[in-house]
Amino acid sequence: MTFSPLGALRRLNPFHWSAGLVIRGMAELRIADHLGEKPRTASELAAAIGAHEESLTRFLRVCELHELIAPVAPDRWQLTEAGELLRSDIPSLRGFSIAVNAPGMTRPWERIADVVRTGEPATRAVWGLDHWEYYAANPDEARSYAETSASLSLEAADALVASYDFTGARTIVDIGGSPGTVLARLLKEVPAARGVLLDLDWAVPYADETLTLAGSADRAEVVAGDFLREVPAGGSHYLLKNVLCDLDDTGAARLLSNCFEAAPTGSRLLLLDWEYTEHSSHVHANDVEFMVLTGGRARTPAQYEELLAKAGFGPARRLPLAGHERAPIVLLESVRP
Repeated sequence: MTFSPLGALRRLNPFHWSAGLVIRGMAELRIADHLGEKPRTASELAAAIGAHEESLTRFLRVCELHELIAPVAPDRWQLTEAGELLRSDIPSLRGFSIAVNAPGMTRPWERIADVVRTGEPATRAVWGLDHWEYYAANPDEARSYAETSASLSLEAADALVASYDFTGARTIVDIGGSPGTVLARLLKEVPAARGVLLDLDWAVPYADETLTLAGSADRAEVVAGDFLREVPAGGSHYLLKNVLCDLDDTGAARLLSNCFEAAPTGSRLLLLDWEYTEHSSHVHANDVEFMVLTGGRARTPAQYEELLAKAGFGPARRLPLAGHERAPIVLLESVRP
């Protein structure tokens, strides 16, 4: 059989990477916002967003190709269901779509072969900074990342309060908890509790903003710091949501040791994170992303439990996560002896 490069291209689809950049471009241009009310022509959109009309028309064709918009006339488009996810005036994935396709996350992937060869993350090799230092130096991308965290964390927070009884919680310490979405939800659930949120300097303003908007600022303290150095002491509950996945085993062990030292006897540590499974799922894509960006990893429940035990915590109790029982997510509770 004669090899057909064009046929092979359709099977391999090596240009699939550009789909994410098209989505990012549409999100940054806020095209979805301007198509949210009614269909528009390229000329109308160009005037609304301040774009070069011919270039915009060409770009809209590829947005149509990716089924983000659909034509209703030769030169008039409307949003599709997928395109609705890029609006900024409704709950959406706009911030997520920008963050995961922005340079801070995409450029390190150019070195995926080196990461596989060496086992070392690529962010510092590309930028001269680690992943979090990069956001400190690039506030526009940091804002999109914060929007990403907020949208994903709201659903996780609702699932957490439906799965765990926080009755009696006095002080909830949310480690690496910016932009504060989860802590705000927990403080709403437990009116008698106070909260402490620890995160890096650049992430603190987003947490302050969220807690203020939620009306919880008077019951929460936002602390700037590095959890690999120290964790706030005195909490009745310590929360690690999607934090260990960004750390290698050495960093994860150090963080859990810091939590053990800070936690009073009888306090609870709650771990909500990705679960590495035998069956292929999106968690394996996340796992390689952690490998490329931060050197972290998704772990099996047994690996999380081993880390907790080595830090000194009591036997971990696995809890079902309400509404996400079949998802590759693990919720563990462990008591500080």
